[in-house]
Amino acid sequence: MSNLVYRPVSTVDRRTKRKQLLRQKILDASREILLSQGFGALTMRRVAEAIDYAPATIYLHFQSREQIAQELCFAGLERLHERLVSVKTKDPAARLAGFARAYLEYARSDPETYRLIFMADPQLTKAVFTHRDSGNAGEASLGLIVNTVAELLANSKKPIAKPIELAELLWSGLHGLASLRLACSQALTSDEFCLAQLLTATITQKVRNPYVRSS
Repeated sequence: MSNLVYRPVSTVDRRTKRKQLLRQKILDASREILLSQGFGALTMRRVAEAIDYAPATIYLHFQSREQIAQELCFAGLERLHERLVSVKTKDPAARLAGFARAYLEYARSDPETYRLIFMADPQLTKAVFTHRDSGNAGEASLGLIVNTVAELLANSKKPIAKPIELAELLWSGLHGLASLRLACSQALTSDEFCLAQLLTATITQKVRNPYVRSS
């Protein structure tokens, strides 16, 4: 005799699954609009039309287009974090250079999401980076850089700055390169990847040789 116990799926479970699937469908459609037309084109009505639902249905899952945008930003930061985590080099200097390349590769591969996270709307960016229930992928990404810089500083007899300061300096430089390439590519006459490697090499050299003056 079979010992299998059959448990019918409850109505609540089916309803929850349908809600999850529809929520993901909304996010997928929103991302397609974002990628093809930009943040300005993302409206609740347009999302509803894309998935053939009434706008009122969208509001059952998201209160506003800004809330949808936040969810897309959280997902984008997760993808950025995954790229940084994939850099496995043991040497901290090489790892820092790998982070720089991975960061710029992400910005180039997913430009509209990058714009959405960092460039579309200051209030949206603030909301994304201060939202405590987002998984903190942005904070985790910065943490990877901070820890790597701390490794570099560990062997320095005269630390030139705190790890967080150098990590934020590097992130600022990388964001500057990424945003210039996306917003005004003519402003960069040099390849941003080469500039990023120069930036990481300069930071590394200054950490390892704090007594050497810059020319």
